[in-house]
Amino acid sequence: MFGLWGAGWKVAAAAADRVADDIDALARWGYLDEPAYWKVHAVEGQSCEGEKVATLLVEIARVFEKTPDTEAALALLVKRGVISTPDYWRKTALAGGTCSGKNVATVISRCAVRLPVESPAYAGTAPLKAVEEGAIRDAYDIVIAGAGTGGVGAAVQAARMGRSVLLLEETDWIGGQAMAAAVTSMDEAGTLVRERGVYREFCGLVFAHYLPLGINPNTAYGFRHVAVEPRVGRQIFLTMLAAARGEGVLDLALWTRVVSVKKQGNRVTGVEIESGLKGAERRRKVACKVLIDATEWGDVLPLTGARYRVGNGTNESIDRQRRVQANTWTAVVKQYPEGVPTELLIREKPPGYTEAVHAAFARTLVDGDDVGSHDRPWSWARFIGYRGMPDSSRSGDAPPITRTHLNFNNDVPSTVAEIEDPRARLAKDREMRLKTLHLLYFIQNTLGKTDWSVANDEGYDSPFNRAAIDAWLAERPDLMPFREVLIHFSIIPYVRESRRLIGQHTLTAREIERKPGPPIQFATTVALGDYPMDLHGGKAAEDLELDLDRLSDADGKLGSHGVGPFAIPLECFIPEKLDGFLPAEKNLSQSRLVNGATRLQPSTMLTGQAAGALAGLAVELGLPPRQVDPARVQQVLLEAGDTLSLDDVEARWGTPEWRQQQTEVLQRGAPTSEGAPR
Repeated sequence: MFGLWGAGWKVAAAAADRVADDIDALARWGYLDEPAYWKVHAVEGQSCEGEKVATLLVEIARVFEKTPDTEAALALLVKRGVISTPDYWRKTALAGGTCSGKNVATVISRCAVRLPVESPAYAGTAPLKAVEEGAIRDAYDIVIAGAGTGGVGAAVQAARMGRSVLLLEETDWIGGQAMAAAVTSMDEAGTLVRERGVYREFCGLVFAHYLPLGINPNTAYGFRHVAVEPRVGRQIFLTMLAAARGEGVLDLALWTRVVSVKKQGNRVTGVEIESGLKGAERRRKVACKVLIDATEWGDVLPLTGARYRVGNGTNESIDRQRRVQANTWTAVVKQYPEGVPTELLIREKPPGYTEAVHAAFARTLVDGDDVGSHDRPWSWARFIGYRGMPDSSRSGDAPPITRTHLNFNNDVPSTVAEIEDPRARLAKDREMRLKTLHLLYFIQNTLGKTDWSVANDEGYDSPFNRAAIDAWLAERPDLMPFREVLIHFSIIPYVRESRRLIGQHTLTAREIERKPGPPIQFATTVALGDYPMDLHGGKAAEDLELDLDRLSDADGKLGSHGVGPFAIPLECFIPEKLDGFLPAEKNLSQSRLVNGATRLQPSTMLTGQAAGALAGLAVELGLPPRQVDPARVQQVLLEAGDTLSLDDVEARWGTPEWRQQQTEVLQRGAPTSEGAPR
């Protein structure tokens, strides 16, 4: 009995400490007066004077925008998802009323997590410049294929550990799904993910860029999540890479990809890379001690000989007709207050714009200012607010939303064929681009949004993108009238599912579900995710991996199996037999359903960081990654401020006590042999 009471007391004390930290943070930013009063009363078991709470609500609502009175503050807090309904507060937050301390603490904390994240000290570092092909060395400690979210996370961590790193990107834009594919509305699930590792640093740099401009970057999903303009996000990633390099070696090579993997037995020893434009490619060999696949599709995996999953099969039994998650070719669009440039107006129906295409858009998107309904059709206001971005091309903060990207009702169904066959992938890429062109035509000509078009200031009209579009138009001259629009679409598609390594452990839906939960806290946890299991297609029984997951694991609406932290163990990064190779993106050892939860930008930055830490230690110790003690990897990540415990600990984030308490939680964790059969 004493042990249970003691544990409950510790949890309560930890909660009170966190609220005290939140109160201090709000007070520092000038959003809260009388912090001493709230530290005493805004805790479970205490109560707060209603009149003081009424004033508090107006004060902390200013985290979002200034409001004139309590009623307006309540409306704003509902809109921003801090409270679900104003009814309770209307009855209690008034003279003579009394509010529950626990409820007040919840509101305080939900506002505090929307405060700007502190900028890292290296914020002023000049962005990293790519090296010329001739400057690439003959050997590196670590070669990373793919400079997306996972690749950047891996490179930053490994370089900070003193390893020499070559980071390869086959396009001329880094940032992967977040920047090159323009999905810059960070899918955080819960904003507490902002305390973790490289993602925290990224958020700090986002705020450091926008706050001096008078812009709050919490614009996505109805002003609830961090977003960034792709060109700004790309520069932030380059700044992170440059700061991590310091005086060491971190070379970024654009227009470069891995075309073959060199091995000695079951150990990777290097790669052959190909650089340059199609038709003028140049090849060379580069030696390495660890190779990391951080590509969007897991394209290096089949070159290694390691077994992998694709769709609901393995590389030994590929069914190219099986459905995988739908993908999307996004486009950043913005409002042109002075009028859309003539070349960006789509006056004629694009090829393939049939009555059926029109009817599908009309069923899902209508004009209007209502943002409250989740039912279809969506209103225009909800549509642009869903992926809303800050807009540094104009003065003033949002709202209104004047920049967003097209990533709703333009998904295109996909199959295993597009993962495995380059020709099928190219054809699907072009189909996706055309569907987004259709959507933009619908927006301008049916919804009448003639002041909106593709943004021409993101820099997507790069040599790589122009070459891709011109190659397409050479085969489809009927699309030539739309060239000036198409060259401003994103560089790559939003890829939701890739090949997946078969590793020492395959993470399954039952191990991460949070409802009824709880998820498993693995003793070897090296990263956390937060997002619900979200599959865009391929949820039918014939497309799932029923040897890994249950059909019931895929049922229900988004979030029906829970939202919040879940653990990813180190064994999901380790191949069955192959040494010197690690995954770092959507290609971890996991089921398709789990991939629907780990594929989001914050998660992939952190799994990339974990892969970088493991690779860095393997090189330092002269061991294959499978022989590195997981506890050492965890200590590196904790030193980097990466939270690994599913449960809150008493100590404040980032302190030595916090790291020790995180370690104690991990030492009590479950082995990876627990959970679903594999």
